[in-house]
Amino acid sequence: MIDQKFDPLKAWKEVYDQTEKYWGKTLNDTLGTEEYSAWMGSVLDVNVFYQKMLNDVTKGYLEKINMPTQEDIARVASLVVNLESKVDNIEELLEEKVDTLEQSSAAKRDMTKVKSDLRLLESKVDKILEYLEKANQPKESKQ
Repeated sequence: MIDQKFDPLKAWKEVYDQTEKYWGKTLNDTLGTEEYSAWMGSVLDVNVFYQKMLNDVTKGYLEKINMPTQEDIARVASLVVNLESKVDNIEELLEEKVDTLEQSSAAKRDMTKVKSDLRLLESKVDKILEYLEKANQPKESKQ
């Protein structure tokens, strides 16, 4: 009589090891072929095409409903930043020039006017930024 008992876990492990050995070699051989690489390239091409098509449709839709795209908002923000930088440079330059000029009443009056104009311009730029943020809020809430 045989004293050994049947161990189902040992049998399952042997089946698993043999199956993994066979399929592992088969998959490695398949993944290493030129045909598989070409197929994966075509899958990636389809995904890139789909993404481009989706971006174009979304951009067209946003244009139709008169909503700014992310590119539009980024472009306006860049323009605002550049404008603020130029205004700051002008303000610094004017302050340096006033220090070197005589402190005549005409120069003071002109400088006061320029500073008030700069403040007015800065407030307008701030209002533009607030408007852009408000216009962008519904877009963010949908995401």
